[in-house]
Amino acid sequence: MAAGKGVRVGGEVPKQFMPVNGRMLMEYSLQTFQDHPRIDEIFVVLPEDYLQMSELLQYLFDNYSKITRILAGGEERFQSSWSAIQWFIDRRDDNLLLHDAARPGMTPKIIDDLLDTLENAEAAVTAIPATDTVLKVNDNMQMEATLDRKTLYYAQTPQAFRAGLLYDCFEELFADGTFLPTDESGVVAHYRPDVPIQIVQGSPANFKVTYPEDIIRIPVSD
Repeated sequence: MAAGKGVRVGGEVPKQFMPVNGRMLMEYSLQTFQDHPRIDEIFVVLPEDYLQMSELLQYLFDNYSKITRILAGGEERFQSSWSAIQWFIDRRDDNLLLHDAARPGMTPKIIDDLLDTLENAEAAVTAIPATDTVLKVNDNMQMEATLDRKTLYYAQTPQAFRAGLLYDCFEELFADGTFLPTDESGVVAHYRPDVPIQIVQGSPANFKVTYPEDIIRIPVSD
């Protein structure tokens, strides 16, 4: 998932294309998927205007042999997700892992844990326990309550699903037109509350690059 604008991090290009230690930010997670023996193919979802950059597309195809499709994303995340999900209308038993290009610290273990979980579940989300006190506030930015962090987790990606489940939920989403989700697990939870979504332990290193100071947290790669 590399179709976002990434404006908060600054720079002349969206953050997923920013050079970091000699490679584009998105290549960190791309390489992890490329090298993992249980990943069969990769779809890359880019901003629509980037699909006109033939040199970029050729570079991706040449360097990552598991890339089988490069697709145009939409204005919202769920529209970009659908660009990929709709290709699985006849592949309902496939396992789909949807990952943010701006999370360079995703690990092979996270992939393994998600795929192992999908052997007995239809949906799984990478997440880490909340370590900070979380406050509930009102519209006037006044504190209303302190939430029990023992029951709170910070969501990460990849998020993993059986393709048929995700396809059906997204079809309902577009037919509905009233629900605006922030991620794929939210879509499944909204339209299929009967389906348990398993939490898989993530990692603090699997952070999302959001602000300029996050760049220096990325470990140097060979």
